[in-house]
Amino acid sequence: MSDSSRRSARSTGPDGRRSGASGARFGQPGPAPTKFRLDLQGLRALAVGLVVLNHAFEWPAGGFVGVDIFFVISGFLMTSVLHREYERTGRIRFLAFYRRRIRRLIPASVAVLVATVVGAWALFTTGRFVSTAWDALASLFFVSNWRFAAVQTDYFAQGAQTSPLQHYWSLSLEEQYYLVWPAAILLIALVVARGRRPRVLAALITFAITVALFILSLQLTQADSATAYFITPARLWELSVGAAVALCMPWFSKLPAALRPAIALLALAGMVLASAITPSGAGFPAPWAALAVLSTAAFIAFPWQPKRSWLNPLDNPVLSYIGDISYSLYLWHFPALILVTELARGTSVYGTPLPAMESIALSIVLAALSYRFIEEPVRRSSWLEPQTRRRRRTAQGSRAKAIALGTVAAVTAGALVLAFTVDRNATRPEASAGKTASPAPDDVLDGGGDRAALESLSAGIKTALGEKSWPELNPSMDSVVAGYEHDPATHACAIAKYPGVESCTWGAADAPHSMAIVGDSTSVAYVAMLRALAEVSGGQLRFTALGMYSCPFVDLPTSSADPALQAACPARKELEIANLATLRPEVLFVTNAPAPYKNTETGKEISVAEYQAGLKRSIEHVASNVGKVVFLAAPPSDKDVRECYSPRTSPAECVTTVPDRWKTFGAADAKTAAAFDGVRIDSRPLFCVSDRCPAFADGIPIKFDSTHITDEYGRHIAPAVVALLAESGVSLTGGEATEPPPAS
Repeated sequence: MSDSSRRSARSTGPDGRRSGASGARFGQPGPAPTKFRLDLQGLRALAVGLVVLNHAFEWPAGGFVGVDIFFVISGFLMTSVLHREYERTGRIRFLAFYRRRIRRLIPASVAVLVATVVGAWALFTTGRFVSTAWDALASLFFVSNWRFAAVQTDYFAQGAQTSPLQHYWSLSLEEQYYLVWPAAILLIALVVARGRRPRVLAALITFAITVALFILSLQLTQADSATAYFITPARLWELSVGAAVALCMPWFSKLPAALRPAIALLALAGMVLASAITPSGAGFPAPWAALAVLSTAAFIAFPWQPKRSWLNPLDNPVLSYIGDISYSLYLWHFPALILVTELARGTSVYGTPLPAMESIALSIVLAALSYRFIEEPVRRSSWLEPQTRRRRRTAQGSRAKAIALGTVAAVTAGALVLAFTVDRNATRPEASAGKTASPAPDDVLDGGGDRAALESLSAGIKTALGEKSWPELNPSMDSVVAGYEHDPATHACAIAKYPGVESCTWGAADAPHSMAIVGDSTSVAYVAMLRALAEVSGGQLRFTALGMYSCPFVDLPTSSADPALQAACPARKELEIANLATLRPEVLFVTNAPAPYKNTETGKEISVAEYQAGLKRSIEHVASNVGKVVFLAAPPSDKDVRECYSPRTSPAECVTTVPDRWKTFGAADAKTAAAFDGVRIDSRPLFCVSDRCPAFADGIPIKFDSTHITDEYGRHIAPAVVALLAESGVSLTGGEATEPPPAS
């Protein structure tokens, strides 16, 4: 959403034409304008209201379509202005167009960026602040939509780590459109200029472009809806719809006045309905955005301006004023929401609607001030105007120019300095602890069957549960929540393209004992622990990682948020089975998260019974090629440290309790283990005391989200895991471990 053509709404008649314009160059003009399009200001108010309410309260559920409404308005107004200029003069003054855009957009945008970066510095952890500074730079140069797509941001997965500048994606996209469409308008005008009905041809070309862009959006959405939400090619069709409406206004204006009230009200109902039923995720932006886009197009194309203006629900002074400040309101509302909510963290009002309500009130006040003291003065100033025009402007314009230039310079310099001088190591856990280094042999193997390692770990967990403030951790919790990643070698073995057994095996190649692990991302999180055991075993133990992200070891077609992982999962499970037939490990670990996976064939969530049956089938495929099957339970999943952690709150905010789902799926694992003479290892002693699980223990962060343990903690618990295995009669280096039957 932008303010790029808001003033045009004040000077555009019902047919989309500017007052006093002739239609000499592009065929027959529509009827002369009779009244300013104040209803477009009301439409802006509706759009920004839907977005603000959706962000603040997640109501209406599809309120994010307010941005799509803005796209149509922007495409309509910009095309109307530029096309009318070509009709009047036979050319488009690109420099004048971009000067107006800069004066209207940059000052308020930069002011919000400055305030947001300062607020992030005061309230956020170091890693999150640095990320926000980068977001500010990307927003300043109108490429933030591509940045959010590149870092795989999920717009609909809002949380405590959400960027306060995430909403700038739409401004970036519009500015990219403004770079291309003016030239396209001129090119289309030149192509059709010699035709008998040039405006008709221009409208047909624009319509064809719109259809092609919509088809492209369908393809991009189907491939990856999360990325399609942000990227320019998937959204251009919405602005192009507005452009097509602008070119067709002379014909739309001929519709009888008697039909206009019904069309306007139906279009308004369509936008409201879209805000209620448009789903997030799959199918958006195409085709689901079409309802909001086409309803907006109809409202614009067939304006209804009754003599009694109150009959039109969008034509009133209150909504008109909100439409005036809608650009600033859009800019301010999201930083206000994120920062006010962060400020409330740890207080009694956190998690209630009160911070959201306060942020809305604050953003309205800030928007009104921005409009009065930044937008309007700079818009009227001579900033960037040629020297001859600048002399005609008042001293007020010069002051506004100085303020605007100073603001731009300040935010650019400040963001660059902050982004590059903040301790970059704070965002990388491996900078504060050697992630690839294994602990010393004594640290790993001294568990050896007695309970000393378990008792020591339990004492550390109890101490952590009693902490009233966050201690110094290694790696720091700031760095963990900023964006933790597993060791590169571990990660490489868990992606869709498996690098091979050789690259994913640790320990002596001729080790007399071997083990492997299969499962989803929770199995990947245990790799550091098992790898450490192999590397310090004195050549006695070899370990191979076979698991993959989002690919549980169950004989069922399972869903994933990542389409590439979902597509690769069936073949990966077949590869795991084949590799186990070759490796023939003495111990096979199986770890699956009790996550709400869906069956991709039925579209329904996999039940416990279905999971157990699918798990049984998978084990049947490998039972003859492995020794002891050990079902190592994933950590109990509840609190997400990215959501609950803040240096200003108590560690108690991040204490996880054991959910019933974890216990239910654990029972299914235990039954399957019994059917194959295997064992299930209850992982709670590794993470919890009395079913209460802290976010750290012994100075180490336990998990980097709600489910997955850090590599550092994985290595730390290795001795305790050895003890738990020994209690279940499993030895990794001989003894009670069951050897696989000889190959036939």
